[in-house]
Amino acid sequence: MGDVFLSIRGRVLINVEALNMTESVGNYVKHRRVPVILPKEEYTTFFVPAISGEALAHGYQTVLAQEAEKKGLPVCKLCSQGIFLKSTNEEVFIKSFKHKIFPEKKESEDDIIAFLGISKEYWNNMVKIRDKMKKKKKTSKEEKEVLAEFEQKILPHTIEKKIIESCVVEDIGGFLYAERTFRTFEMGGVRRTSNFYTGYMIPVKESLEAVVIEPQLHSRYALGTPFVRAETRGQMIYYVELSSAPYTFAFDFDSSYVGKTTFVYEHAGDVAVEDRAKRINVALDALRKFILEFMFGAKKTRFLPVVEWESMVIAVSDDVWTVPSPFTVKYVENAKRKLEKISYNTKLHIYTKDSEKTLEEVVIEAINDAKERIEK
Repeated sequence: MGDVFLSIRGRVLINVEALNMTESVGNYVKHRRVPVILPKEEYTTFFVPAISGEALAHGYQTVLAQEAEKKGLPVCKLCSQGIFLKSTNEEVFIKSFKHKIFPEKKESEDDIIAFLGISKEYWNNMVKIRDKMKKKKKTSKEEKEVLAEFEQKILPHTIEKKIIESCVVEDIGGFLYAERTFRTFEMGGVRRTSNFYTGYMIPVKESLEAVVIEPQLHSRYALGTPFVRAETRGQMIYYVELSSAPYTFAFDFDSSYVGKTTFVYEHAGDVAVEDRAKRINVALDALRKFILEFMFGAKKTRFLPVVEWESMVIAVSDDVWTVPSPFTVKYVENAKRKLEKISYNTKLHIYTKDSEKTLEEVVIEAINDAKERIEK
């Protein structure tokens, strides 16, 4: 099977949105702001509304978890619930895969060892050496080297491989096991880089001076009900900041390491699963739904924004090829010029308001292009 790199850049007009809020100050809920520099004769800084890459990643991984489960692919307990702690530490690791580790609902060390696929005899031998060193008993050079290899290479590789096998979301979206130890072995943590990349949505260049954030007054009434006594307030007033802006959008997906281990360099690129193609196809299906159904952002139950895609460029390649930034209005032309000079069997799928094809047709065409390359 082949691999594919998919790069998406776009501009989307979003009116009356509260998609990414930050802290509440009393009864005032603030929209996320970021500093953006506009180059003119001199540089000018604007503080503008933004939607964070974390908000986009959360939305995409929620769709990914749902689509993976529909296709019968493994998703850990927490990710299936939209809780993306993703094997942060030993407690989260065990909680995420508890239904697989302890099939009889009785926790035991032997079940954890069996889940990792490590022989009990080998594990117990490592425990003996570790305990000898902790008690400062005489330990041979060979024993120290064996334990060091286990803690620094074998155990981290085994944990990464098992997480990849057991959760598509953590395979594609990455994870960070930040705890230094696992079952008291000094492992030092395990990190897996995400196979998709996204970032802040900010207002496009020509709109920076026009964008505003405006608080809207809301109130909830309880007057006329038996729940409000004369000495208590029957009305609650609160403010929510809203914004309207044409935003940039960026998302890249690289299938190269889906289903493969990456952390221990001796095993970088080792295939860990037998269903790589199925996992990549699910990631692409989730991406299609994520974009077309605009499945990200907060406060959509009462602040559902008015959304209109103005343009989008999707590049499908056999190697890394990214579409230029949509911050400037000429990004579509810039993408075409880049393609004239650099191509890795790259094809551009372009949507603008003047296009004969609809956005849906362009996105579906690009996703199908990517899937065909995987099947080769």
